Amino acid sequence: MEKIKKEIKEKLLILPDKPGVYLMKNINKKIIYVGKAKNLKNRIRSYFSGNHHDNKTNQLVGKINDLEYIITDTEEEALILESNLIKKYLPKYNIMLKDDKDYPYIKLTVNEDFPKIFYVRKLQKDGAKYFGPYTNIKAVRKTISLMEWIFPLRTCKLKLKEGENLNHNPCMNFQLGKCPAPCSGQISKKEYSKLVKNIFSFLKGHDKEVIDDLKQEMMACSDDMKYEKAAKIRDKIQQIEKITQRQSTFFSDQKDRDVVGLYTEGTRAAVTVLKIINGKLMNRETYGIQNVEDKQPQEIVGAFIKQYYSEKLDSLPYKIMLQIEPTDFNFINNWLSNIIIIPQRGENRRLLMIAKENAFNFIEEEKLKYLRKSTRTILPVQELKEKLNLKRLPRKMVCFDISTIQGVDTVSSMVFFENGKPKKKNYRHFIIQTVEGQDDFASMAESLTRYLSKIDDEIKADLIVIDGGKGQLSSAYSILKNSKIPNIEMISLAKRIEEVFKPNSIDSIILPKSSSALRLLIHIRDESHRFAITFHRKRRSNRILSSELDRIKGIGKEKKFLMLKQFGSVENIKKATIIDLAKVKGIGLKTAESIQKKLLENCEKK
Repeated sequence: MEKIKKEIKEKLLILPDKPGVYLMKNINKKIIYVGKAKNLKNRIRSYFSGNHHDNKTNQLVGKINDLEYIITDTEEEALILESNLIKKYLPKYNIMLKDDKDYPYIKLTVNEDFPKIFYVRKLQKDGAKYFGPYTNIKAVRKTISLMEWIFPLRTCKLKLKEGENLNHNPCMNFQLGKCPAPCSGQISKKEYSKLVKNIFSFLKGHDKEVIDDLKQEMMACSDDMKYEKAAKIRDKIQQIEKITQRQSTFFSDQKDRDVVGLYTEGTRAAVTVLKIINGKLMNRETYGIQNVEDKQPQEIVGAFIKQYYSEKLDSLPYKIMLQIEPTDFNFINNWLSNIIIIPQRGENRRLLMIAKENAFNFIEEEKLKYLRKSTRTILPVQELKEKLNLKRLPRKMVCFDISTIQGVDTVSSMVFFENGKPKKKNYRHFIIQTVEGQDDFASMAESLTRYLSKIDDEIKADLIVIDGGKGQLSSAYSILKNSKIPNIEMISLAKRIEEVFKPNSIDSIILPKSSSALRLLIHIRDESHRFAITFHRKRRSNRILSSELDRIKGIGKEKKFLMLKQFGSVENIKKATIIDLAKVKGIGLKTAESIQKKLLENCEKK
């Protein structure tokens, strides 16, 4: 307790014996953990009691710099508030569902007089109805395409209200039978609402209700001798029955169930929810779970159930099937009206294994994505080690390049590649300070010396690449050798035939032009050249402009500084109008005209 901040100690003394939510903050006042408690005093104090925690919790406690809490009337209210705050703040140490923004949803704009149906990738609180998320975009598009023929709705972006501006010419979709053309008054809002109701029921999985309604409508049309319309309705019924026949029926009682399967592997976890509606498997939702290090499956399942169902309390299924009892099982089950079951055998257990297998496949796909991405860049690194017979895998590589014009404004650049990819935050510029005139050898020596003198684990390379031949390499290698920094190798790449030189080796190494290792070396060499030239041009441009401005009457250091601050760069000063220049403090229209005139004269001379 003696290591706990004084402010936290004081708060621990006055914690209430009530349910609520607590928020842990780091030194930057950022929320790093959100939790709920039946008794805030007991729960929060347990973090600082010195009791044994897992590694993740110990890390959390070490980062806590402040805390606050919100009292609620019941533990159930605390649970819902906890879930909402986790989604809002995305705390580093909470088990969380990954953002499902990439999954498609079907959107039905029921907040309009004449709704539309289409798919989106983002939920919004706009009064529309959303169905999903779906894991297969092709299936979503196919479903919407079927709806266009069975229950055609408009697809246009017109803002239509019953009785207002319904005098448009119907589009081609009306002729094709894919739109009832409410824009031209071909259908009333009441009739259109029937189509919307059927779509809503169908997407909710209540296809039997849809078929029963259509059969009644078909019989009514037949009784009224509207046989053509009755035949069209019959065709719709047959289409719906054809679709539903493909769906597997698991429960004859036609009740809704959620089957929740969990798979964990190391620091990865995923949960799949099989949505069984009216006894049929209608959809599959899979979520990656974050921050699961040192967490037991029971904790992961508990966190998922709380976050997933906190916004679905008004539409819970008949049963929720789980593989294992989650942490706080009795409380969670009571909160969800005792609908959770843990099947041990039979058909229900088989469904759980199907859900778990889907979660397993999600993790495998995630690993494959990572491997595909990393393999594209790590393979050239591996080839480089083998082809050049390097001692270590050159995961971290740096390359230097010198840029100058006749020894003026000499600069050098250092680019940094990690696992074959540029890591731009580790790029460095060096303004050459000890070399007079054009001396690339001495400039490279200064750059290397300055790099090696300030080297740390972040920018330390496994391999240094020098742009040049044997002479440049020999000079640079002597600097590296004298630094006595271990585990850094050096090579050079000569432009003429892209040959590679190694220290203390007479012969060069010629890599095939098709070699991915050679392409990597050329890439890092060209990147360092680009970076050096860009910096040199910028520095030279600033110097030239400063020199030009110095010759303009009334421009001193302060005004030059204010101009650069105002316009951000030399190029922007050149492009500025007289009026823009005159807005700078201390520069009037007359001085602005002199600046522009002088700069234009210099541009023409060039």
